[in-house]
Order: sequence, then structure tokens, then C-alpha cells
Amino acid sequence: MSRILFVMLHPGFVRYYDEALEALAAAGHDVHVAFEVNRTKLGEDVTAARLSVVSPRLTCGTTPERRESVREFLARSDRDATRSGGHRPSPWSRQGREDAWESLATTVRLALDYLRFFDPVFAHADALRERAAKRVPRLYRRLIGLVARGGAFARARLAGMLAGIERIIPPNHAIDAFLRGHAPDLVLVTPLVELGSQQVDYVKSARRLGIRSALCVASWDNLTSKGLIRVLPDHVVVWNEAQKREAVDLHGVPSERVVITGAQLFDRWFEARPSRSRADFCRTVGLDPDRPFVLYVGSSIFIAPEEVPFVERWVSELRASGDPALARVGVLVRPHPANSRQWRAFDAAEFDNVAVWPPVGTDPNAPDFRRDYFDSLHHSAGVVGVNTSAQLEAGIVGRPVFTIRAPEFAHAQEGTLHFRHLVDAGGGLVQAAATFDEHVRQLSAAVGAVSNGAKNREFVRSFIRPFGLDAPAVPRFVGAIEDLARLPSPRAARRRLWTLVLRPPAFLLARMAWSAAEDRPLWVHGLRPVMTIVLWSWAAVYRLQETAGRTAGRLVRWVRRDVRRLLYETSHEMRRYRHRIGKRLTTRLRTTGVALKRAARSSTRLR
Repeated sequence: MSRILFVMLHPGFVRYYDEALEALAAAGHDVHVAFEVNRTKLGEDVTAARLSVVSPRLTCGTTPERRESVREFLARSDRDATRSGGHRPSPWSRQGREDAWESLATTVRLALDYLRFFDPVFAHADALRERAAKRVPRLYRRLIGLVARGGAFARARLAGMLAGIERIIPPNHAIDAFLRGHAPDLVLVTPLVELGSQQVDYVKSARRLGIRSALCVASWDNLTSKGLIRVLPDHVVVWNEAQKREAVDLHGVPSERVVITGAQLFDRWFEARPSRSRADFCRTVGLDPDRPFVLYVGSSIFIAPEEVPFVERWVSELRASGDPALARVGVLVRPHPANSRQWRAFDAAEFDNVAVWPPVGTDPNAPDFRRDYFDSLHHSAGVVGVNTSAQLEAGIVGRPVFTIRAPEFAHAQEGTLHFRHLVDAGGGLVQAAATFDEHVRQLSAAVGAVSNGAKNREFVRSFIRPFGLDAPAVPRFVGAIEDLARLPSPRAARRRLWTLVLRPPAFLLARMAWSAAEDRPLWVHGLRPVMTIVLWSWAAVYRLQETAGRTAGRLVRWVRRDVRRLLYETSHEMRRYRHRIGKRLTTRLRTTGVALKRAARSSTRLR
């Protein structure tokens, strides 16, 4: 059996692979899931905790701590951020060098991700390009934009130069040690394509140590709305032919390295069954059980930052349409779990037969959360949304799916490539209306005529289960991972001489990247060396004066001590000398007195 290391950005990605991970463990493989970030935004830590008790062969943990994460890098480059100062290591210390190389790596990766959105295929992706631009330090942002507008040749040369710098950056020794410690047969990473992702280092370390690696593409938009696959792993696991074309055409992955398995995270929707009747569900959520209802599924904050005003206008248009089928049709709004806060401002009581379910603030890890979600899809007459994976799930359940090409969502519809999958793949799943009138006609035809039509089946067969509607994706995903783990280990990558030669001068770029990441005005970077010299000189003079003062103080103390000792010893000797002289004099005087007395007595006797 194989040892598999699965590196995920945060525990939120567990939901894409939980069934597959359990199946791998059940097949006898040892799987360790390592998270770069312990995010708890939507209770993902609870999901990870549940996963770790499924099997003793399935364990969870964290990756080695970074000197500086991408989020910390971006916080440091925010001019409006509050900085607390703190200790800044010497640029020539080991810690300072690691900081510099980390900053250079993040800068290069963010620059490559920004550069990709100047490709003509992203001509309408202004919002994606702007999102990537905000993450690049201002100093490089303008330069990249200038070069990118020079045409395909200029973009290719710049991309090649950035890729060369990526190869020069020294290895992350902590990650090397982490991989050696786990000794896996296969390293899996996801999502890898986040803007500036540091998961690149795991692919590089695996290549350096001779360990096979693979990218598991987590979601349907990952290859078109995120960053690049900057360093190619040995394999890329995707859902379908459309994603395979994206991997080959947009990321330069050789087609023989791409493995198609189907969308394993949706298998549960093919097997799900409603937990209650339609009437009971409507009474639970607050809708009229005697009327059909339309489900509105919310989108992420990037897709729909101002979703509430649109829905209010949409419901008003339905009520004012004059269509008897829509005049009092129920409307159930299901906010996106990560974009639910804005729905606190939505007052469903202003409209007849409109409800929000689940209530804002509901724990997405609650036992009934997924069950309620399926019931809302199953019992609806149709599903409306802007651009969200919930539309894929509605297609699997067999409900007609709709959207409106609203101007406020142009950045998330025409401005994204993955939206085209909804309207084009397998004949198209979503019926997209250009106006509210067209949308009303489409929706009116669907209400009361729900069918599991051929349109949905063809899309699901093309995009979700390319090997057949009755062929679950989890076993195929597990089989693909097992096949990759059994392949012979690749030869460990050798160090290139030119990278070692260029690494010392490249360190100057690293120091520049570290400073430029703070996004200070250029005059600050020019003044900083001068201020450093002045401060160092002042500090040297101060230390010299302090040292001289301390030395003079010691000298004075030494002189005082010696003088005192000399005076003490002299005084002591003088006292001893006086004592000896006095003693001798007294003895002499006594002896003389005795002699005189004797002489006087003798004289008296003679008389």
C-alpha cells in the first residue's frame, strides 16, 4: 500500500475530497492531509477534525510554518495597514536572507499570475485582472502592465525571465525536511493556483527529492479564474475534457500528464434523497405549500458583492410581470455561506411568499445544513443564480437553471471563462436571459413543468460524469491516485550550475523585493540607505563615546583604588615604624635608667 501526502491550502478544501480520502484509507493507503493555513472562517476546522477520526490510516496536521505567508506579504504591502514595527533582522543574517528569498518568490509568483490576465483570452476579464493587480507591489505593477501591453512576444519574454528567477530561488529546507520525514510515494497539492500560492515549493521539493507529485483541481473555475500552474507537477487531475483543454492551453501542461476522473465532490448529489415532503419543507422555511417556489442561490462575494439590491429588484420584477404563474410564486433565497452577512439587510416581509433559508448565521457544518440544501433544490420549480457551483448541483438534481446577464454582474459572467461552461458545456445547463422580460418568460415556462430533461443530463454527462451518468467519480479518482502512486519514482532533479552561479547576484533582487513589498514611495527607498548610514554612523560615535566613558571611568576607579591602597599601606607602615622606634627608645631609656640607678648605688656605697 502507498503513503500519500495531500497538501491543502486550508481545511475548507476537505469538502472537495472527503469521500475520496475516506475511500483511499479504506483501500489500505496511509493518507496524511497537511494544511498550510488553519482557517476557521466557516468552521473548516470542524470538518478536518471529523476527517481525522474516520480511520487510523487518515491523519491531519499542518505544514511547516512559513517565514512569511502570502497574506502577511500582502498586509505588509498595504499602505493603509497599521504597522506595529517590531524587530527587523539584519539583511545578512540567516533570518534576513530567508525573508528576502521568501519575498522574491511571492513577488515573482504574483507577477506571473497578474501577467497571465493580459492574454487575449482574458480580454473581458477586467475584474480578474484588477484582483491580481492589487496583490502585486505597486512598483512592479506598472512595469508589468507596460511590458504586457507590448504584445505576445514581450509577455513571453517577461514570463520566461520570471520563470528563470523562480528556478534560481534556493530550496525551502523546512519543506524538504517535511517531505523526507513523511517519505510519501505521492505528493498531492490543491489548489496550487491561488494567486501567489506558496504550494509551488512542495512541487519543487518533490521534484528535487525524486517524489512523484500531482495537482488535484478542486473546483470548476480554478484553472481560469486563479493564477498559473507556475511549476508543473508530474500529473494534473481534472474533472472533464473542458478542464483538460484549459490545463493544456492556458497552463502549458502536456496532455499526457492530465488525468480525467469526473467531479468526485458531486457524487453525493446523485445518491441523495429528500428528507421530507414538499409541503413540510415549505412550512418549515415559511413559504406557501400550495404554490411552487423558485430557489435563488447566492454567489460568493467576488461574484456578487451587492447581491441584495439585485434580488429585491428581481422579486419586484416577478411580482410586476403580470404573469399569473409568477405573481405569487414562492421565492426561497439561499445565501452563499461565505457571503451571507449582507443578507441581514434583506427584509423578506416586504414581499409576499418570500423567505430566506437557512437563516443568516447558520453553521454550515450543522447536521441539517446539507440535508436542507438538497431539499430546497429537490422541491424547487427552478433555480436562479448569478454564477455559482450551486447551479451545477441544481443540474444534477434535475432542476432547470436560470440566470440574468445583469450589468452589475458582467465582471462575473462575461468577464469569466468558467461562466461559459454553464451556458455552453454539453449544450449548456443555464438558460441565460439578456433582460428581465426574457427571464420572466423562461421562468414562467418552467414553473409547474419541472422535468429531469435531456438538457441537464447532457451537461452532467459532459461536465460532471464524463464516463457516464451511472459511473461515480470517487472510485475513478481513487483509482487514478492509486495508479500514480504505483508508478516508479522520477529521477531526483539535479542542481543546475547556472542557478548556483546566479544565486548570489540574485540576492540583490531578493533584497529589493523585500523592500518593495512594503509599497512605500520611491523616495523612501532612495532615502533609506542614506538614513541607514547616518544612523549607523551616529550609533558608532555614540558607542565609541560610551566605550570611552566606560574606559575612563574604569581608569579613574583603578587609580582611586590604587592610591587608597597606597595611602593605607603607607599609613599602616608608618604606624608600625613609629611603634618599633618608640619601643626601642623606651627599651633604651629603661636600660639607661637602670644603669644610672646602679651607678648611683655603687657611688653611695663607696662613700
